[in-house]
Amino acid sequence: MVMMTSVFLGGCDYGNTKMDADKEQGALIGKSDMRIENGRMTPEALWAMGRIGGIKASPDGSKVLYSVGYYSVPQNKSNRELFVMNADGSNNTQITKTPFPENEAQWIKGGSKIAFLSSESGSSQIWVMNPDGTGRTQISNYDGNIEGFTFSPDEKHVLFIAQVKTVPSTQDKYPDLDKTTGIIVTDLMYKHWDEWVTTAPHPFIADIDGNEVAQPIDIMEGEPYEAPMKPFGGMEQLC
Repeated sequence: MVMMTSVFLGGCDYGNTKMDADKEQGALIGKSDMRIENGRMTPEALWAMGRIGGIKASPDGSKVLYSVGYYSVPQNKSNRELFVMNADGSNNTQITKTPFPENEAQWIKGGSKIAFLSSESGSSQIWVMNPDGTGRTQISNYDGNIEGFTFSPDEKHVLFIAQVKTVPSTQDKYPDLDKTTGIIVTDLMYKHWDEWVTTAPHPFIADIDGNEVAQPIDIMEGEPYEAPMKPFGGMEQLC
C-alpha cells in the first residue's frame, strides 16, 4: 500500500506553486510533473520521486499519518509534507502545503490531534493541528531548534532533543580575535564528516502547561556527551 502511494505521489504536479507571503522561501517544493519516457529511469527521475517516511497509525488503527519528502535540484534543498489516509488506503489527503518542512509528526490526544515540528516561526518548534490540517498552533518557544520529540504516556510532559554548546570557540577563548575563523583542536572526535563538533545533542524534559511547553530542563547539563549520537541518531536512541 505504501509503495503504491509512493508511485502515485511521484507522478503529480505541485512543483510550480508559489507562496507569496513567504517569497524568501522561493518556490514551494512539492510533487514533480516529471514523466518517465521510453521506460528509462534517469537520475532526474529519481530526484523527482517523493520519499515516504514517518509512518504512524492512529491509536484506533483507522488512519495512517505519514510524510513525503520532495527535492529541488535548482533550489538545492528539500521540503517535507504530511498526509493522512484511511488504513485501507482510501481518502489519501495532503494536510500540509507550506515551504517549511513538517517533521516528526505523531498522533496525540487519542488521535484527535497531530503534533509535529515546523520552522514556520523561524526555528524548529513543536506545533499541533487537527488531523485535517486545520488549527495549526505553535506550543513550544525554545531558544533554539528542536530536533525531535515525544510525549509521555499521560501527555503531561515532553522529551525533546536540542543542540547544546559544548566546545568554546576561538572567539570565546580569545575575545580580542573576534574576526578569526580558525578552529583550535586539543582533543580527538573534533569533527563529524564535514561538521566541526561545537555542540552536542542533549535530551530535555519539559512540562505541558495547558497547550504550551514550559520549563525545559537539560537532563545532561554540563556534560560534553551526545545523546543521541551524531550524525544519525534520533529519538529512537532515547525511547
